[in-house]
Amino acid sequence: LDLPPWQKGRYGSAQGRAVHGVLQTIDLGGPHPDDIAAAVASQAAAEGLLGHEAQIRRLVGAALASPTVVAAAVAPHWREVYVGVPLGGERTLEGYVDLLYRRHDGLVVADYKTGPTGVDDDLDTLVERYRVQGAAYALAVGRATGEPVVDVVFVFLTPDGPVDRALPDLATAVADVAARAAAGDERLAET
Repeated sequence: LDLPPWQKGRYGSAQGRAVHGVLQTIDLGGPHPDDIAAAVASQAAAEGLLGHEAQIRRLVGAALASPTVVAAAVAPHWREVYVGVPLGGERTLEGYVDLLYRRHDGLVVADYKTGPTGVDDDLDTLVERYRVQGAAYALAVGRATGEPVVDVVFVFLTPDGPVDRALPDLATAVADVAARAAAGDERLAET
């Protein structure tokens, strides 16, 4: 997709893009309410969601309450990080990581998900659906930085609050993605 620079890495629903846009710009460690309101208004307008600011604000609030985001806010962290690494030949693994931060034992990839309607949704199914995406991010970040990626966390944002779910058995998931990439599996382009 040939998107303008401000939309690169921002696929998904308009609401999800608006929430991501706010989280990309505000201070994660205790933003001023006026800053949140301004960012929400701006992103709602940009995504054609005027009148939906309260819902966007609730999901942003869920993100700010997430244990993963709270930990990232007090650590070295980076948002909307482009990562691209060659896989051999003419293949490149690339993507945009919503939130990357340094923990005492290595790097953590966090990916915001705005799809669940509540904290009681079946998140195991969603974690499995996003397994390849999370593992691909971990593989790319690890290769690009030369540092260990010790965790991939999906931060599910619901109107009822956040639910943080780590990708189980990260090492196996990363090895699976690396093997699929080496074999030229075209399904990786769909993640």
